[in-house]
Amino acid sequence: MSTIIRNSKAYDSGDAEATINGIPLEIVEISYNTEQEHQLNHTLKNRATSWSQGKITPTATITVMMHDITPIETAAGGDLLKIKPFDINVTFINDYNIPVNDTIIAKFQDQGREVTGDMGLNKQYTLFVLDIKYNNPI
Repeated sequence: MSTIIRNSKAYDSGDAEATINGIPLEIVEISYNTEQEHQLNHTLKNRATSWSQGKITPTATITVMMHDITPIETAAGGDLLKIKPFDINVTFINDYNIPVNDTIIAKFQDQGREVTGDMGLNKQYTLFVLDIKYNNPI
């Protein structure tokens, strides 16, 4: 069963759809998150007197079946790393039966194979994420 993990909350994939540049793709799993640096600011006293926020860093991984990734590799001349940044739209139904659409702007950061004794070969790819837009209108 496929899963979508958004900020550590797992959603059922039965009501989820994912597309890369508008093309539907059967994704086994996609996980994405946004994190922001936080720091305590100190003066000469022992305890912090204030706090600050820093850089925002988005991260994502995507697990794709081998039969779905090979046509993308072929179209890219065999090199996923040369593909320019693309949009991944993830649409699912939240706990209140409201459609939620998130857009991840990313490119492949790694390429390889994971061959196991399991049926249905798949591979988890790390994405280089430029931005994640949460709750876009559909």
